[in-house]
Amino acid sequence: MEAAEAFALPGPVEAVEPHPTGHINEAFLVVAGGCRFLLQRLNAAVFPDADSTMANIVRVTSHLAAKGEPTLTLVATADGTPSWRDADGAVWRMYEYISDVHPLEVAAPDGAAVVGRAYGRFHRLLADLEPACLRVSLRGFHDPARRLAALHAAVKDDACGRAQSVADELDVIAGLRDMAARACVLDRAPVRVAHNDAKAANLLVDDDGDRPPVVVDLDTVMPGSVLWDVGDMVRSTTGTVPESTTPADFRASMPNSRGLTHESRSGQPVFDVERYRALVEAYLDETGDLLTESERTDIAVAGPVITYEQAVRFLTDHVQGDVYFRIAHRGQNLDRARNQLVLLTSMLEEL
Repeated sequence: MEAAEAFALPGPVEAVEPHPTGHINEAFLVVAGGCRFLLQRLNAAVFPDADSTMANIVRVTSHLAAKGEPTLTLVATADGTPSWRDADGAVWRMYEYISDVHPLEVAAPDGAAVVGRAYGRFHRLLADLEPACLRVSLRGFHDPARRLAALHAAVKDDACGRAQSVADELDVIAGLRDMAARACVLDRAPVRVAHNDAKAANLLVDDDGDRPPVVVDLDTVMPGSVLWDVGDMVRSTTGTVPESTTPADFRASMPNSRGLTHESRSGQPVFDVERYRALVEAYLDETGDLLTESERTDIAVAGPVITYEQAVRFLTDHVQGDVYFRIAHRGQNLDRARNQLVLLTSMLEEL
C-alpha cells in the first residue's frame, strides 16, 4: 500500500490488513521489518483541518513523553513530517502499535476508578502545557445547542426518510432541552487542555493491570473545559449495559421512568451510582488542587449535559443516514441514541 510505504519504517512493508479501530477513521495494521504499526486515514468529513489535528497530537504526545508518561508514538514520514497526504488529498498518519492491550470495559466501581485516575493524570500532566499552544481544530465540538439545531435541520431535510420514525425520540429530546441551556455551566470553567472524547473505550489497558492505561484517540485534543471530559467519563462508565444496546422497551421507559426501580429496568441502561462515586473520587484524588471549587461543584452537571448531547448526536447521524459514526448494522445509531436517553433519565434521578 502506497500510504504505508510513505512512512519511515524499519524495513519493507510485509503485510497490510484492515484493523477495527474506532468509529471514525479507517485503520490498517501494518507489518514492516518485523514490527507492527497502526496506519490511519483521517476522516476528512469529521476532521476538515487535519493539519491542526496533527499539530495538537504532536504537541500533546511530545509533552507527555517528555514526562515519561506512556502515550501514542507517531511514526514520521520519509520526509520527516507527522502525516502524509495522498493524491486524492486524504491525510494519513501512523503510530507504533501497542501490543497486548485492549480498550477498557467498565463493569464495576473498580473499573470506573481506573477511568477517573487515568484521565485525572492526563489532565494533571498537561496542566503546565499552555492551552493557547494548541489549535481549535473543531469549533463548537461541545455545544449541545448547536447539536440540537443540527438535529432539527436534519429532520427538516429528512434526506433518508427517517424523520417520521423517530417522533418518540424527538419528543423526549424536546422535553429534556433544558440540558442544552445547562451547558453554560461547563463553558464558564477555566480553559485547559482537554481530551474532548474522554470515554472509557479510549483507554488501552492490559489484562492484568500491570501497565498504566494509555490515553488514545487524541484527534479531539483542544483547549477547553475539562468538565466536558469528566462528563464523558461519567456517560461512558456509569451505564449498566453497553452504549449500543437497544433499550428493552424505550417507549415504556420514557418519559415516566423516574418511578421505576432498577429491578424493573432489566435490560435497560441504568445509572450506577457506585461507579459514579468511584470515578469522581479517583479523578479528584488524582488531580489534587488542579480544579477550582466551582469546577468541583459543576461536576454533577457534566454527566447529564454530555449524555444529552451525545444522544442528540447519535440521533442526528441516524436521521442523516449514518454518515459520522460507524455502524455494524442499520439502526445502530438509533439504538445508541435511545440508550443514552434512557441512561440520562436514570442519571437525573440521582444527580
